[in-house]
Amino acid sequence: MTVDGSRLTISHTRPRDAGTFLCQFDLEPPLQLKHTLDVQYAPTVRSLVPPEQRVAKGKGVTLECTARGNPEPIIRWSRQEGPLPSGQRSQQGHRLTLDAVDRHMEGTYLCTADNGIGEPASAAMALTVEYPPEITTEKDIVRTGEGDQVELVCVVHGLPPPDVVWTRDGRPLPDTIMDTKLHLPQQPGGRAHASYDAHVSQTHFSHRHTLTISHVTEKDFGAYVCIAENAHGQKSAVIQMTGLPKPPVVTSSPNGGESSRYTLTWETESYYPITEFLINVNKSATCTQRNHTVVMAGSWENVSRAVGSDEAVVSKETHHHAMVYTLEGLQVATDYVAVVRVRNKYGWSAESNNFSFSTKKAMAVLQSTSGESGQTGTSGFILLLVLPLSLTVM
Repeated sequence: MTVDGSRLTISHTRPRDAGTFLCQFDLEPPLQLKHTLDVQYAPTVRSLVPPEQRVAKGKGVTLECTARGNPEPIIRWSRQEGPLPSGQRSQQGHRLTLDAVDRHMEGTYLCTADNGIGEPASAAMALTVEYPPEITTEKDIVRTGEGDQVELVCVVHGLPPPDVVWTRDGRPLPDTIMDTKLHLPQQPGGRAHASYDAHVSQTHFSHRHTLTISHVTEKDFGAYVCIAENAHGQKSAVIQMTGLPKPPVVTSSPNGGESSRYTLTWETESYYPITEFLINVNKSATCTQRNHTVVMAGSWENVSRAVGSDEAVVSKETHHHAMVYTLEGLQVATDYVAVVRVRNKYGWSAESNNFSFSTKKAMAVLQSTSGESGQTGTSGFILLLVLPLSLTVM
């Protein structure tokens, strides 16, 4: 500050320079002039909580900050990774409260102060949510065969990062390689030579944990359990490795084009050839109120047949089997329900979903009549529509 006569000069003004200045003249009576200086300055902001917050899943957390500046700054909250958990891009206020947090709320939260002077100021707070393991499998059932190589995959999330182990038949598998076959052939001179066929190994990258089985044998079939555990809990998932066929999926049209027969087509997946199929058929009726199919009382009729090596269309790359069979002796204009099972060398698949179909429903009958001599001839076309039995469920 410098004074030059009646002039006061303030250089490089700072916030603390703000205040009331009095210019006084020694007169009778004394004369006094008042000046008020308001110094505006860009905001500063600081966090009132630690910059890193670790919170257990389901708990709540409050983030808080304070700001200085002139004019008074406006504080807004945002999240670096995208919208706030509320769905808003930002929220105003000194505090941000998050209730029942989960891992999707993790991220870096920014408290930003702005008053229009200079650049806005921000303070960052990182939120980390600790939670028990969560597991998903890429496939719940893996269908394979002898000599193949398969990967059983569990995707595991959790914080702290869970420890993951694999078990089969209740026994843990080693972390790296499991010796699954031990031969002790006799060598000349009576010495035994140990030869190991180690074909099961574990690897993991990020959240993906993989159990690889090379040169599959029938003994490898079974239930494999992926178990993840951390300080907050334990979770497991089961992957079934099997040689059984996949349940068939019927692919034919539900509206048959013939009166007393119907051609049923279906597809399945099997590493081995399909050797037999079983079709169960029963009459059905459509409920008028709930619009679904009910199987009528009475026994199911079944058709079982061995399958020749040339009777199925097979994709060697995908082990996909497409099959067809024509049901004979059906009733005209009748609704049916069918389920299909298939068999390979390891046994029967589960049943397909119920498949509803019908035989041909409409027949046209042309009837002509002619009048007697002296009368006007008439002819008529009569359409006879044969409908299936309809049930009403109350």
